[in-house]
Amino acid sequence: MSDDFDFGFTAVDEAPSQPSQPTQPVTAEIPEDFKDGIMQKLYDIESRLLGLDNSTMISEHRDLVSQDVAAKLKDVEDLILPLLLNLKKNPEKEYIHWPNRTAVIDNQIEKIKAVTRYYD
Repeated sequence: MSDDFDFGFTAVDEAPSQPSQPTQPVTAEIPEDFKDGIMQKLYDIESRLLGLDNSTMISEHRDLVSQDVAAKLKDVEDLILPLLLNLKKNPEKEYIHWPNRTAVIDNQIEKIKAVTRYYD
């Protein structure tokens, strides 16, 4: 077994006879030049991050949103066009017989809402 899973405890049959002494926190004085060096590195990183040109990120985000919108529009099209094409069939007939249409239409409405809405 690897030492990566050693959490520092062992199983024993009975409690230790003497309680272990609590350890005192170790305090050390951090040298001022070390603090200054760390702070300078943080300022350097911050200035590089703030100086970045965000146009690349914005462009990538715009592309992802456009792809998502295009996919959703295709999904909605796939849900609506079959209905319209079926209604268009047999234009010479004046009437359409559509029993139980409420359940069918409600089901299709729910499918469309599932694609177009982010909430609900």
